[in-house]
Amino acid sequence: MNKKELRAEAKARIARMSDEERAAASEAISRRLWELPQLESARVILLYASIASEVSTTAIAGEAARRGMVLTYPRCLPETRAMVLHRVASLEELRNSGAFGIPEPDTVCPVVELSDIDVALVPGLGWDRWGNRLGRGAGYYDRLLLNPAWRGFRCGLFFAVQEFDRLVTNRLDAPLDAVVTEREIVRFDAARERRSPP
Repeated sequence: MNKKELRAEAKARIARMSDEERAAASEAISRRLWELPQLESARVILLYASIASEVSTTAIAGEAARRGMVLTYPRCLPETRAMVLHRVASLEELRNSGAFGIPEPDTVCPVVELSDIDVALVPGLGWDRWGNRLGRGAGYYDRLLLNPAWRGFRCGLFFAVQEFDRLVTNRLDAPLDAVVTEREIVRFDAARERRSPP
């Protein structure tokens, strides 16, 4: 399948999950995530403001704040398809008028340098066991995570139904270091060259 077909299939799989199933899976992922040593030692964490079809990050943000971590969220710049990262003191600083209708930090929130991020929690439509991620097509996260200034750990949050045997990728797709689902944590070798299976 090409990326368009993969995205359609991923959306169909997620749509077949009930609200209760997504909520239960998100809760399990929110607990399992903290088994990663990279999360335990993180000081600055990049989260995303989740929409209904994504793994919820609300409980994760609460736990990260309880642990004294700095919470950062992206603000999208549609004209350049880039992201600016902002520190937020609370989720109330996320407004609902961001790009694509996704809550974003207010522009008055302090800007955080990409090199300061220890862990990025990344959404998406699909993943495979080669560390590949299928995004929504705009490339915001790929540009961010392939930036030469990036030094952190890249962790995808996905429902188990979003796993694919093989994803179509290219050099502009940023690989992941780990994926957390409601069933397991899958770690990838961050040092090896990422490529799709033959």
